[in-house]
Formats: sequence, C-alpha cells, structure tokens
Amino acid sequence: MVLVSLGATIFVSLSSMVASDTSPTRIAAQVVSGIGFLAGGIILRDGFSVKGLNTAATLWCTAAVGTVIGAGYIQEGFFAALMIMLVNSVIRFFSQRFDQFAEGYRTESLEKNTNSFLIITGKRSSEVALRTEVINQLDRYVLSFCHFVCQDLAENRIQLQVEIEPAANADLAVKEIVTHLSKNNHVLEVFHLAEEGETW
Repeated sequence: MVLVSLGATIFVSLSSMVASDTSPTRIAAQVVSGIGFLAGGIILRDGFSVKGLNTAATLWCTAAVGTVIGAGYIQEGFFAALMIMLVNSVIRFFSQRFDQFAEGYRTESLEKNTNSFLIITGKRSSEVALRTEVINQLDRYVLSFCHFVCQDLAENRIQLQVEIEPAANADLAVKEIVTHLSKNNHVLEVFHLAEEGETW
C-alpha cells in the first residue's frame, strides 16, 4: 500500500511540476482508473463468501492519500491516512467480535439440538423412488442421517424411518422436506418427529 500511495504522489507531483497549463486532477483521474483495476484483482469469491473487499477499499484509500499529498495538501493527506487507520481498526474490532458471537451461537444451537426423525409411508412398489427422493432432499439441504430404516407394513405399504443428525438449519430444512414430500405421488403419509411425543 505504501508503494501505491508513493506512486500516486509521484504521478500528481509530476503534473504539478509541469510548467504548462495542465490540471493535476487529470492525472488523479487516471490514478483512480488504474487503482480500480488493481483493487478488482484483490477481491476473490470463495463459495458464498467474498474476500478482499476491505483490502481493496484500503488500497483505494491509500491511492487517494498519495494523490492528495502529491497535490501539495500534506496536512490533509496525513489526516486522511489517520482516518483510514482508525476506520480499519474499528472495522477489525467489530469484525472479530461478530465472528466470536456467530461461532458461539452456532455452537450453542448444535448443543441444544437433538436428532430428528423423518417418517415416510408409501407404496411398497415405490420403495426405490422414495429412498432416492429422500436422499436427494437431504443432500439438497446439506443434512446428514445416522439411520435409514425401511419397514414393511400391511396392505403393500412401507415406512421409511430416517434419523437426521443435528444441524443449525435442521428444523427449517426438515419442514421444507416434509412439505415437498407431502406433494409426492408416491408418499401416502409423512411427518417429522422433532422430540419424543412431538410431531409436525
């Protein structure tokens, strides 16, 4: 970042030193464009997360400091640099606190949750289709199961019993799965056993 600021200072200082009628803001405009491409290369996407935004913004601000100092506004440049460092310190403080809170909340949620049970009743001739659909739905919501049992019932029916492991989004996801399976033609009955004696 020091190099970026120094480079911006040199560019603007060069335009100021030229004796002809040249506006330093023209060089500053080109600095803004160049830093835009440089900062864009820092921003990376990792799954659903985006990294590098703060670094890119800091890089952008560093170039601005160099531009201001290069234009001859030294006090304003130092003040801007102090503001940038202050903002970065505040952002880092709150970011760390938020990460700690989020991690604690996830841990607490997992400790409170217990295994859920998904009970599906369907026709015996549709056993393969039912098994496949249930597994597809669990994969869709990134849920894991520890037991998957199929029992034969009277009147050519079967009952699938799935024990789902605890997860932060398990309750909401299982409700969505129950709603989806209830519309399936192969399913005669489906419900979710959240705790002993409680059904949805």
